[in-house]
Amino acid sequence: IADTTNLAIQKVFKKDAEIKPAFKSYYNYRTTTDLIEKDSSLSGLSEAEFTDENGEIFEDVPVQGYDASYTQEQTDVLVAFTYLSWKFGIKKRKLDNISKEINRALNRKKERLAAERLTNGFSTSYNHVGKGKNTSITITGGDVLEPWSTAHTREDGGANMNNVVYDGTTYSLPFGYAGYKAAMRTAGLMVDPRGNPMIPRLDTLVCKTNSSVAFKAKEILGAIKSGKIPEEFSNDAAGTPAFKVVEVDYLTQDAYWGMFDSSLALTDEYGFQHIESEGNNLDPVNIVTKTREMQFAGHSLYKQGFNDVARAWVFSAGDSSTS
Repeated sequence: IADTTNLAIQKVFKKDAEIKPAFKSYYNYRTTTDLIEKDSSLSGLSEAEFTDENGEIFEDVPVQGYDASYTQEQTDVLVAFTYLSWKFGIKKRKLDNISKEINRALNRKKERLAAERLTNGFSTSYNHVGKGKNTSITITGGDVLEPWSTAHTREDGGANMNNVVYDGTTYSLPFGYAGYKAAMRTAGLMVDPRGNPMIPRLDTLVCKTNSSVAFKAKEILGAIKSGKIPEEFSNDAAGTPAFKVVEVDYLTQDAYWGMFDSSLALTDEYGFQHIESEGNNLDPVNIVTKTREMQFAGHSLYKQGFNDVARAWVFSAGDSSTS
């Protein structure tokens, strides 16, 4: 930052990327006062049964659901200036909105972590490459499986469930009208813990900002809202409803896309969770007495994870193969 105190340089600009919060559009956000939160579930009943005359009534028993645990994690950022750099550089040139910069840095970490769970969702863990260190992050749910799987186990031991977009022949279809219909088909096979139909109403698409998926989605939406079948010249009406598009800057794969039912995915019971005990906090300025170095820092405490995404989300790698 030597240029900030060089009077031969008339203008010094502060350049950094604006952060557009997006994760709350596809994560359920909630707060906590506990270091560790655990959640579980209990199924409902199956269905009534015929009873013979003078016969015993069928007795049903709810099924215990899966458990998930969320332990708060700390993220921090610190920036330090010599006293002279601060006084004659940062402060004099009015570049001193440090609190805004710290808030942006903390938000970037949240956004990146949230998006990485989608990008790496075909695996049970991944290596998060940070700015100061690498961290191995496990991304399994209550069934101890990755978010996007063809083998999500059922609580009652029934047939496994699949939430990778599938048209009956091909997994991970590219996004298009055929892909959208395959997503609806995949969702149509979902069941609850007792095997009763539990079909999510896919109303939101998530994709990378300005990706081929994002552009195709807007084209398809235009046709649907006009009452036309997308990608055709027929006069028939579209058989699928319109949907909301959430574009995520931190998604890294152009072809990746997913859809979810917002009435399920943005609740405490289903979908991805962001559980926060402390929002972004600006710490008191620390002045090192021996050197007068000025240290500015901020922190946040939260945990991201999930118990059950299979019944709220479907996802595709867009390559016609990944499962």
